[in-house]
Amino acid sequence: MSVQANPFQRTTIMTMFAVGFVAFVALLYGLGTGDPLASGKNGDAHGASNSVVGYKALANLLEKTGVPVQYSRSQAGMDNPGLLVLTPGPFTPTKDIDGVVRQRIYVGPTMIILPKWQVGTSPDLQKGWVHRGDPWGEELGVQMLKELAEVSLSVDDKAPAGRPARSAVGTGLKAPAIPVTIKGDTVRAIVQGPSSKGALVAYLDNGGVYAQLDSLDESQITDEEAIDESFYPVVIVADADLLNNAGMADKSTARHALALISAASTASDGGVTFDLTFNGLGNAANLLTLAFEPPFLSATICLVTAALAAAWMAFNRFGPPAMEKRSMSFGKAALVNNSAAFIGRMQRGYLVTDPYAEMIRAQAGEAIGINPQAGEQEIHQKLDALGKSGGKHFSALFQQLVRAQKPQEIADGAAALHAWKKENIG
Repeated sequence: MSVQANPFQRTTIMTMFAVGFVAFVALLYGLGTGDPLASGKNGDAHGASNSVVGYKALANLLEKTGVPVQYSRSQAGMDNPGLLVLTPGPFTPTKDIDGVVRQRIYVGPTMIILPKWQVGTSPDLQKGWVHRGDPWGEELGVQMLKELAEVSLSVDDKAPAGRPARSAVGTGLKAPAIPVTIKGDTVRAIVQGPSSKGALVAYLDNGGVYAQLDSLDESQITDEEAIDESFYPVVIVADADLLNNAGMADKSTARHALALISAASTASDGGVTFDLTFNGLGNAANLLTLAFEPPFLSATICLVTAALAAAWMAFNRFGPPAMEKRSMSFGKAALVNNSAAFIGRMQRGYLVTDPYAEMIRAQAGEAIGINPQAGEQEIHQKLDALGKSGGKHFSALFQQLVRAQKPQEIADGAAALHAWKKENIG
C-alpha cells in the first residue's frame, strides 16, 4: 500500500488559497467602503429607497430617459456638477442643509425635497416597504429651512386629491392628497398649490436669473447689484408626492417630474446626483477607501497582481526546492577554496606563480624519471622534448607563468602549464 508524501492535493491547496485571498481582499474593501455596502432598501425617503416614500422610481425613470444618475454616499458628492437632490430626514441638522446650499451656489443647482410622511414597518411587509402614516407637522419644514429663508408651511389635510395645479414647467398636473405648500418673502412658486395660497414647489429668490422657473412668480429682486447670473437655483419641493414612488405611479405626475428636473438642471453640466448622506447612508474617507479609488486603485491592482504572480510561481516551481549551500565547505576543497579566495582578496596572486610552476616541473620530472639533482636547464631540455601544448614547449610555458603579474595572466599561465602536463605526462 502506497502512501502519498503530501496529504493535500495541489488543486485543494490552490482552491483554499484563492478563497482565502478573495475573502481577505473583500474584507479590506468592506472595511474601506463601509456603509456603501449597506442596502438602500430601508424604507426611508431617499433616492435608493423602493418604499412608497422613496425616490427610486424617479431615478429609474431618469436613467431610462438618458439622464445620468448617481448616488452619493460621501461629502465629495456635494461638489458634483449637475443637479444635486437632497432628501433630508426629519432630524437632519438645518446647518448641514444650509452649508451644502451655500457651497453649491456656484457649482450647480440644488433641489431640496422636504419629508412629508411618517412611516412604520411590520413583519408582513417585504424588505424596504413601509406603512405610510400621518404627514409630518408644519413646523418640521420650517425648522429645516430656517437657516436658508423665513418660510411657513401649510398641510391641508382636508383637501381632496386630483385638483388641478398650475406649473411653470409642465401642464396637466394634479395636486396630491393632503397637499403641503410653502410660502415666504424669498420663495417664488414653480408649482402653485390648488388653493393658490402657497407653492407645492418653489425656488429661492437669491439674486439669480432663472427664466425657466419664474413664469408663475417672477423674481422681486430689481437691484442690479444684487443680481448674479452665475448663481444656480435652489429648488424646494414642499410636497414630496410630486416626486416620490407613490407619485410616479401617475403618468401626468411622472411627466411633470421629468420636466421639473430638466428645468432645474438648465445651464448645468452633468446628470442628477441623489445624496444619501443626509439619510444615514454616508461613509467617511480613510486610507482603505483611498486604496480602492483612483488614482490609488491602479497601485492596489498592481499589488494584487504581484501577489497572485508570486503565488502562482510558488505552486509551479520546477523540481524539489534547492537546499541552501553552506557558507564554508568541509575538507581539502574548502581549504583550497578559502586559501584561493584569501589570496585573491589580498591581491597577492603573483606570489604563488613560482611555487606552482616549480611544483608542475617537479611532478613532471618525477613522472619521467629525471634525477632531482639535475640542473634546471637539463630538466627543461628533457621536458621540452616530450612535446608541446598550444604550440609552446614546457620551458616557454614555465617562463610565461613565473613572469605573470595580473590575475588574468596568472590564471591563463597556470591553466596552460597544467594543460601541458595533462597532454604530455597524463
